[in-house]
Amino acid sequence: MQSRRVETTSPRFRVAVLTWDEETGNAIRLEYDDDGELLRHAVVTHFPRELWDGDVVGEMVWYDAADQELSREPIHLGRPLA
Repeated sequence: MQSRRVETTSPRFRVAVLTWDEETGNAIRLEYDDDGELLRHAVVTHFPRELWDGDVVGEMVWYDAADQELSREPIHLGRPLA
């Protein structure tokens, strides 16, 4: 497992932490506010190669701090998550 912490001046969040499994490509992204409170998080799933659709190789599902699903986004081959 690898992890990366990014501090930002974004109005949406202050700190993002991305933790991923290098073997599967699956990951979790957490976003925190100025006070260190969790704002939202995403679960990233990479599909097996036979399920790729063009350059779509996975899905990122966003949840709010109360674990309510907010949105789903495709993961595209070669594009970074953070």
